Amino acid sequence: MGQKKWREARPREDYLRILNPDGSVNGAVPQVADEELLRWYRAFIETRLLETLGLRLQRRGVLSVAGTSLGEEACGLGAAAALRPGDWLHPSYRQTSALLYWGVPVDRMMASLLGHAPEHIAQHLPIPPDLAPKVRLTPYPIFLGANVPLATGVAFADKLNNRPNVSLVFIGEGATSEGDFHDGLGLAGVLKLPCVVVVQNNQWSISVPSSRQTAAETFAQKAVAHGLPSHRVDGNDVFAVYAAVQEAVDRARRGEGASVVEAVTYRMMDHNSADSASIYRTDEEVEYWKSLDPLDRFERYLVARGLLDDALKQQVRDEAEPQLRAAISRARAVPPTPPESMFLNHLNGDPGWTFRHQQRECAVELAGGNPFVDFTGEGL
Repeated sequence: MGQKKWREARPREDYLRILNPDGSVNGAVPQVADEELLRWYRAFIETRLLETLGLRLQRRGVLSVAGTSLGEEACGLGAAAALRPGDWLHPSYRQTSALLYWGVPVDRMMASLLGHAPEHIAQHLPIPPDLAPKVRLTPYPIFLGANVPLATGVAFADKLNNRPNVSLVFIGEGATSEGDFHDGLGLAGVLKLPCVVVVQNNQWSISVPSSRQTAAETFAQKAVAHGLPSHRVDGNDVFAVYAAVQEAVDRARRGEGASVVEAVTYRMMDHNSADSASIYRTDEEVEYWKSLDPLDRFERYLVARGLLDDALKQQVRDEAEPQLRAAISRARAVPPTPPESMFLNHLNGDPGWTFRHQQRECAVELAGGNPFVDFTGEGL
């Protein structure tokens, strides 16, 4: 690519849009209680505050890497709000709003970003049963396409056991080019599994624009080959996302099988703090998408409805920020995870000599030795 930058192709706008960028309404707004709308608003604000604090921690060297969902929050939030307690949420790394909506403890989220092992986090930051998230969650794989067969496997287990749960899984548009995506959809289609796949199309697969990543006109249409229905929505419209995912979740819960929802949005920031988007893309499209900000339009709607004013805006922020900072402090207070804990998750049987070899190498290094010189592997 050299010094050339990619030329972006703006996606078609023939998708479901209920909430216009100016906060006006286009069509029927889903029936959502006022209290629930304010819950959505708090999740929006908490997401932006938390991700801003995370970026600052990365700049200070506390976190090794950080990313944000700035401008994409409506995708996770609107979709997660369509779930019921007991359902499954399979997030990727841009669904902070979905996690906060369902009350995932921020201290545990941050402790994970700090590199602590799950068992160590559970020991030092236990969750009282009455405060545990009401949905079930799985950690995301780095190769996001693998999230789809993971979710379909969970959905298959629920179906076999006659449980009324639905699995909601998120991937980026780049993951639709991975084999796992098609393997998972094939299984979901044939077995009519209770699963909803949200393709969060932010138009950049790290440094590759969607126009260079696929020849398909939309990502939603990839569902057709697997016999699945699909929806394509304005991903910056929390109502459109909610309405489409709610329809898909209800369909899955009735036993009618899986669906795909493409939420069209835009990645406003770098892929993460290790990236520099200015190298491969221009600023013109970023400026355009700023005018489509999901929080701005939702705020305008709430103000027009009389549910939000400047005083409440400030109150939400004033309440959220100290709570988030306190949670981050608790996470930072967790002592280092013992390195030996990496060996705790062997599944069954004799782990073999290579496993024992690694354990001994680790022990030598922790004792101050050189595992490549001071340990030969004799006796294993």
